[in-house]
Amino acid sequence: MTTIEIREAGLRDLQDLAELFEVLMEVPSNIEAMGRQLAKVTEDPHYFLAVACDGDKVIGTAMGIECYDLVGSCHPFLVVENVVVNPDYRGQGAGKMLMKRLEQFAEERVCSYIIFVSSGYREKAHQFYARWAIPAIIKGLKNSLGYWDNGSGKGSLSRLGASAAGFLFIHF
Repeated sequence: MTTIEIREAGLRDLQDLAELFEVLMEVPSNIEAMGRQLAKVTEDPHYFLAVACDGDKVIGTAMGIECYDLVGSCHPFLVVENVVVNPDYRGQGAGKMLMKRLEQFAEERVCSYIIFVSSGYREKAHQFYARWAIPAIIKGLKNSLGYWDNGSGKGSLSRLGASAAGFLFIHF
């Protein structure tokens, strides 16, 4: 049986993360841009990029972003994005372990709630998130600005219209 461990990502994980995000997005990763962003994310205390590992291999990841809030008690909330597990490891608990670690991060920061973000077509992801979002599941909208960089550094911005619909799962 595989022993999966969860830890915070670092720059050493860049290549494995790029491969996972290619599975998630079905487009090639821009390693240079991703490396710059990964350096920022790992230094920013409002981000937590969790990785699930089988030995030295990163087999899953999930990113939590602490956001400030100005209403009520003004406690922050957490947004969970970019969740993916290598297809060969799905169903073995890696996703659950990643979510538990992000929930712990949220609790450490006294977050009021967690928002899980997913594209509209990712039905299996919605089913997975729904397990964490009880009792409130709210269908939301996600407006993707459609900025895609083909690796040349010269991206384009275009509205994606209906394909940008997504789901927000709120966990109180």
